[in-house]
Parts: sequence; structure tokens; C-alpha cells
Amino acid sequence: MYTVQQSSSFDLRKSSRGNTKKWLPLATTGLIVCIFLSCLTSLWGTLRHFSPVSAQGSNATASSTSQVNIPYFNGPVPANQTAIFWFGIASSTDNYTDVRIGYNSSGLYINLQIVDRYLWYDTNTSAPNLNNGDNASVYLSTATSSTSLVPQQTYMFQTGVNGYIKRPNYQQAYTGNGTTWTPAKIPFTAVYGWKGHGMNGAQDRGWSMAYTIPFSSLGMSGAPSQGTEWKLAVQVQNKDSATQTPPLPSKWWPGSATATNPSSWGNIVYGLPKYTPPPAGNTSTYAIRNGLNNQVVTDGMVGGGLGCGSNVSDVWTQLGGTTYTGATRVTVENEENISNWNCFSKFYITFPLSSLPAGKSVVKAKVTLYEYSNAGAQGVPNPSYIQVASVGQDWNPATLCWNNAPLVQENFGSIVVNTKTTTSVLPPPGLPQTWDVSAALAQAYQTGQPLRLVFYSTDNQQHGGKYFWSSYVGSWNAGGRPTLQVTLG
Repeated sequence: MYTVQQSSSFDLRKSSRGNTKKWLPLATTGLIVCIFLSCLTSLWGTLRHFSPVSAQGSNATASSTSQVNIPYFNGPVPANQTAIFWFGIASSTDNYTDVRIGYNSSGLYINLQIVDRYLWYDTNTSAPNLNNGDNASVYLSTATSSTSLVPQQTYMFQTGVNGYIKRPNYQQAYTGNGTTWTPAKIPFTAVYGWKGHGMNGAQDRGWSMAYTIPFSSLGMSGAPSQGTEWKLAVQVQNKDSATQTPPLPSKWWPGSATATNPSSWGNIVYGLPKYTPPPAGNTSTYAIRNGLNNQVVTDGMVGGGLGCGSNVSDVWTQLGGTTYTGATRVTVENEENISNWNCFSKFYITFPLSSLPAGKSVVKAKVTLYEYSNAGAQGVPNPSYIQVASVGQDWNPATLCWNNAPLVQENFGSIVVNTKTTTSVLPPPGLPQTWDVSAALAQAYQTGQPLRLVFYSTDNQQHGGKYFWSSYVGSWNAGGRPTLQVTLG
């Protein structure tokens, strides 16, 4: 039985589910549905493959232009509607972090969910050394071009894992003094949670740290205006045994960030981007889909997949390197319960733009994925806020896995995908779910690059997976393959 601690932002009280997700019963009535299901039988063999893809030390390095657009909320920031990005590796000796971020009129909310097999903390509770254990630091700069730690513009908020003993002693704020960090009394809150068997030696599953940083603590009277750009970095330090001094190498977002050079940090922009097309006439709309007019669209799922990692014998040593080459069905899933990280799944897709005429204006663009079912009970409210983001690196569908998949280059918003109210498996082509990717398409089109996207959710409930057809589903459901529609003028 796992020991559970509670975070006010993440309900970690749920019991841990096993690695295998129970499959939904298939509809058994109706000739069309029966024929449809018979076509699926031959596809199961392509769904899950494990190959011993080794982690190459880190995820693909975040681009120097990595940008996170932060959504605004009236009232408390809901963790399941925030923007999300990630970094690190899920393995027995390393850690992986999901970062959820949002803001309201009074403060910035940054929630770290960290996959970590062993949790260690300094037992000197009266004066703990936060670096002598698992800990996280959030770095902020309200300037965008500084290379030094300018006082009143650069801040560091460090928090450490602990056994819920003298909790305030396990967090510290700092401000820059020009060259280094100086401890400072800057009010902020950090709500901590963990799940596992115990601390300092027993095996665990991970931990979370939810920061709320009031804008008043940064010398501001309210939230920055929409479009304001700051710099952000996140550092997670890992310790797996009592003899590790210092702890294992830190994981950073962005991967090139350093503690004392704000120009190496990533960009955060307050508010989500709004695309305003240029004036255009004589518009034409083009469709891009795998197999349509000989176009080749590649996609791939990473993570636990539809079976929550049931295709591997050891999630700690194998799941991060699992590939799903040629899978015809994919899932997008996440949740608040870090112990169920084996169910987390992302979906990557690359649309070539070579079939589009050059020199046009981008009026609008949208991507449609076709949902055929979902985890959990049909018709029971269990919404997923699924985010679409661009990635700045190419990837190989034959080797794509959780631990080498590209990181977010820029996020462009989320849509709500609910559970289905009808049969467990919808007939072809499935239910269309559509994301506006006009801004992402305009960037790719102008630079002559393919449109590379990733879909990931900020679910806060169990059994939140939403199931979609991939680009590799057979010709009997060609219309259910992911489709990009672009209007040019």
C-alpha cells in the first residue's frame, strides 16, 4: 500500500491503480458496428511494441526560442486548465517533470509533477540543506535581455522534499545581487505532495510542488498586461541514496539554462496567442492527410499508451524507451496522481507543407483528430483539456519514445474533449475534435518547415484518456486519419 500525502492543488489521496487499464466493453449491436469491429482484430498486433531504446542522457534539447504562453484565469487557477510543458527522463535513476502554469490577477501558479523512484531529504529539520536531497528551483526574471542577476528583477524560489516536518524550513527565496543569489524574505507558497512507500530509502513514485508567487512579492501592484514577456527556468535536483554527495546532475528547462545567466532561460508570455491573419482575397483551402494525394504524414505516441504500460515488465527501466511504431490507435492522457505516471501519454504528428503553394497569406489552419472512444465510463463527465503545441526538432517515428521525444517549442491553447455519450467505440470516422493551429502553421509556412505538433493533456482525474485514430489506420477509415486544413489567400 502506498503512503499518500495531500497537496491542495493535486489530490494525491487516490489509491494507486495497477499498470493495466480495464478495456471498455465493445458494442455488440448493429451490423455496421460489428463489421467495424471485425476490421479492428488485425490491428491489435501493431498497437504496442517495446524496443530497448536507451535514453541519450536527456530529452531533445529545448530550442533557445522555447516559449510558454500562460493562460489567465478569473479566480483560483484550475490545475487541469493550465498550459503544460515538460523536461527530463523517466527511469530508475533519473527524473521527469511536467510543469503546469497559469496566472490570475494576484499571482503566478507553477505546478511541478515529478516522476522519481527514490525521495530523499535532509533530516536536519531545524536548518536543512535543501541541496542535500530532492529539490526544485523556479527562476524568474522580469527583464528579457539581461545576462546578469539584476537586483529587483531576478528571483529564485527553492523548495525541498521533506517528511512534513517543519515544512517552512524547506523553502527559501533568493534575489539577485548582480553576480550571485542572496537569501531574501519574499513571500510565496509551495504546497507539497508525494506518493510512494516512504522517504530516504524506500521506493516511491514521485512528488509534486505547487508554487504560488504573488505579484506583490515581486514589487507589482497586479498582474502583468497581456503580451508581457518574462524569463523562466526550472531546475530539479535528484538524490537517490544517502551516499550521493553531491546529488545526481540536475535537470533543467530549458536544457541550456544556467542559474546565473537569465538570457539562457526560456520565454514566458502572459496570455495565449491570438492569430490575426493579414488581409487576403481569393482564398483556397487545402487538406493534408496521410495517403491523400500521395502525402506522407507521420505520427507517434509516447508513454504508457492504451494499456498504461502493461506491455513492459518494468516501467522504471523500460517504459521511457517504449516505441509504438505504426500504431493505428493512440491515446492522450495525463492526471494529477503522480503514482499513475505509467498511464501518461502524448501524441506527436508531422504534417508536410510541400503541397501548399508558396508566397501566400495564411488565413487560418486547423487540425482534426478523430476520437473513437475514451477511458472510463461513457457519458460520465470526465473532460480533458488537451493542449496543442509546436516542437522545433524533427523526430524518427521508428525510434520516438518518451525519453527522446522533442520538447515544447510553443503552446497554442487547449480544447475540452469530453467522454462520449453513445457506444464504447464510435463508427468510422469517429468524432472530430479540432484545434486552431493558425499561428503555428503561419510560423512553419514562413520558414519552409513542416508543421510539427504535440498533443498532451492536463487531466486531473483518473481514467481521463481520450482515444484517437492515427495516420496509419487502414484505408477502410482513411477519413478518420488526422487531417490538417489550411486556408491560404
